Amino acid sequence: MMSLLQRSVLVGIVLQVCFVAQAIAFTAGWHTQQHAALALRRERSSTTELAFFRKLFRSNKKQSAPSAPEPAPTRSKRISVEPADLCVIGGGVSGLVAAAEAAKKSPKAKIILLEAEEMLGGRVQSDKTPDGFILDRGFAVFIEDYPVARTVLDYEQLKLKPFLPGALVKITETSSLVRVADPLRQPEELLTALFAPVGTFVDKMRLLLLIQHALSTPVENLFTENETDTETELKERWGLSDTFIDRFFRPFLEGIYLAPLNEQSSRMFNFIFKMFSTGAATLPAGGMGAIAEQLASKAKEAGVDLRTNSPVANVRKEEDGYVITTEIGKTTIRAKNVVVATDGAAAQKLLSQINGLEELAGKPEQPQRQVMCMYYAFDAPAPVEEPILILNGVIGKRGTPECPVNNACFPSVINEGYAPEGKGLCSVTILKDMMDAYEGKEGDLDKAVREQLGTWFPEIKNDILSKWELKGTYKIKNAQPAQLGGPFPASINGGRSPTTYRGVLPQGLLVCGDHMATATLNGALESGLRAGEAAAKLL
Repeated sequence: MMSLLQRSVLVGIVLQVCFVAQAIAFTAGWHTQQHAALALRRERSSTTELAFFRKLFRSNKKQSAPSAPEPAPTRSKRISVEPADLCVIGGGVSGLVAAAEAAKKSPKAKIILLEAEEMLGGRVQSDKTPDGFILDRGFAVFIEDYPVARTVLDYEQLKLKPFLPGALVKITETSSLVRVADPLRQPEELLTALFAPVGTFVDKMRLLLLIQHALSTPVENLFTENETDTETELKERWGLSDTFIDRFFRPFLEGIYLAPLNEQSSRMFNFIFKMFSTGAATLPAGGMGAIAEQLASKAKEAGVDLRTNSPVANVRKEEDGYVITTEIGKTTIRAKNVVVATDGAAAQKLLSQINGLEELAGKPEQPQRQVMCMYYAFDAPAPVEEPILILNGVIGKRGTPECPVNNACFPSVINEGYAPEGKGLCSVTILKDMMDAYEGKEGDLDKAVREQLGTWFPEIKNDILSKWELKGTYKIKNAQPAQLGGPFPASINGGRSPTTYRGVLPQGLLVCGDHMATATLNGALESGLRAGEAAAKLL
């Protein structure tokens, strides 16, 4: 047991510690300590002196301990609200054109464009690898005769390089590639065109009639013709044989519109065939993404506030306009007018949030076409030194697990900017059926593609199998809106009115995109231009 003397000494030590702590606390925070001491003095009359000092000691210890970081001021958590005359939701080519056109015609208006992704351009983008290859996000070509493209783009700046007309076609697994030429644009290839084993002589004569029809008929008239599916158009109207269709038109057109011929619009076929007959298919020096970069530059120069990484969470209608809330940063924009320039599915989702448009949530979505693109790099000249498209026309084998490639080309041959000097790049297109067949088995698909390309270019088969490097694989789930059938086909020349979307839209709300016009780059530009003109009238 502790003696009285020992207890007295211990109490003295405790008192000294308490007073030292009290002095330290007073030095560190006098006001806080005064408050604590005052509270403890109120309790002093009802407790012992030792208990009083113990409590004071604990209070001092708590106050002198390192404090947790102060929470951020409430002010920083508040949602900032920005006023705008126009907010464009979506930074693809359609949204960029709409914003630029509105800004050009209303230079004093405050226009904000919100893009969900890190890069502008939507589906028209290109990636540049660290070693200098350009990979378009899905194989695409730029048709220089697109009517609206000529009005909004600077072709000289794009440094376009053309494909040769026609194509090389693989017609059997063992044969060499054969050429399908356009005798009207390549008179020197007349004999080649007549004797190419992809169709009969009668097919060639009927093809000339088809080309003549495309050349002589204005675009607007093509869209007033009776609409059917493309397969019926080719067989019944133009009388082309199944063999010719299967070896040339099927891989060619399905590589463009990403759907079977019986799901493609005859009007769209005639339009695109005219475009290919009157102008060249090309690739820009900086990849297809150079188109989006040019449009973004034009929008910025016109005064548009371009913002990436800004996905929109909600759009709400109010009496004096619309409130747009982004997911990241919780920024809120109060805009007098809004242009929804997303793909069809995203547009339907956003619009269904708005008072009076809730019924859109229950409507069927517009079907979307899918595609996959694979890129291979190599350290040698390309096996095809001509800038031309290569088609898989092997009847019965095309679109099977053994022959998954629909079409291929060498972008570095068409436009040398796609690959570093001394290197080559091959682009391979895979359609939806084979995407599904190889889902989760990308390694097997890579092997099958290499094996198939080895039959196309047997002289370098070993290099293809072992030395070609797979540089990138792109799966595009929403590559194109459907153009035939469904609730909202994208086959409208001139585009639908931007003030309607399956019905009349509220004042100040506009919609644009290729789903509102034609399933082409021209359709996206065309719809965006109309929306920009309509928005300018509201500003």
